[in-house]
Amino acid sequence: MIKAYIKYWKKAGDFKTYSSRSDYWWVFLANFIIFAILSFFNFMIMIPRAAKIMNQAGDSSQTEIIRQVTDLYTNPTGGALVIIIITAIAGLAILIPSVSLTARRLRDARLPWWISLIFGLAAIYGLLTMFIHQEMLQQLGFIFNLITFIVYILCLFPTKYGVEEEDDSRSYE
Repeated sequence: MIKAYIKYWKKAGDFKTYSSRSDYWWVFLANFIIFAILSFFNFMIMIPRAAKIMNQAGDSSQTEIIRQVTDLYTNPTGGALVIIIITAIAGLAILIPSVSLTARRLRDARLPWWISLIFGLAAIYGLLTMFIHQEMLQQLGFIFNLITFIVYILCLFPTKYGVEEEDDSRSYE
């Protein structure tokens, strides 16, 4: 996994070579772990705040309590805001390398590489929704999640390269 992740960063802007399924999914797993840890920290920061709201609820209606807890996520402050900013920076940092890795993986499966650009738009959407809570963006969520899911399915396709196409992108230095 570490070798695949190092190669991921070395080939961050490479849209022309190939990438194996294992390279793609090891990087996917590593990024998933990083963002799961960040989400866990955010969750741990939010729990005491939500518990405080619930303890002080008194005669408040259930709707009011839900609104106050939801406001914690839509208007983060303090440690939660720091974690969200770190998550956004990490998301921006992996945007181009992830799109290029997806392009290489799709090229390896003999699929159009430009599908990775649509995947990149879906990733930008995910970053925007961290800070902009508009009804229109929320309505587009299903479409962008579907696009992401379809790209992940396409990245499962087997390698279809020939001997003449073999290059050093499938081997580790």
